[in-house]
Amino acid sequence: MEAERMRLYKEIGARIKALRLEKGYTRESMAAHIKLSGKFLYEIEFGRKGFSVDVLLRIANYLETGCDYIMTGKEYIIKESVMNKN
Repeated sequence: MEAERMRLYKEIGARIKALRLEKGYTRESMAAHIKLSGKFLYEIEFGRKGFSVDVLLRIANYLETGCDYIMTGKEYIIKESVMNKN
């Protein structure tokens, strides 16, 4: 179980790092913008630390991607008509 969790952390961190680099952001500038320490963002990117949903949302918003992509590597598109079924 622990090994699986660490594998997931590494995959998630790698996606975050790849998106950050693709957009040309430094770790320090991103960390400052989303109100994290550079060290903590480094630990996330290398799969050494997990993080809260709040941090996930801040990362996703800053990198202009969905939480689903960060967590799974896939983007799920939900049509607006499905979401407004009330």
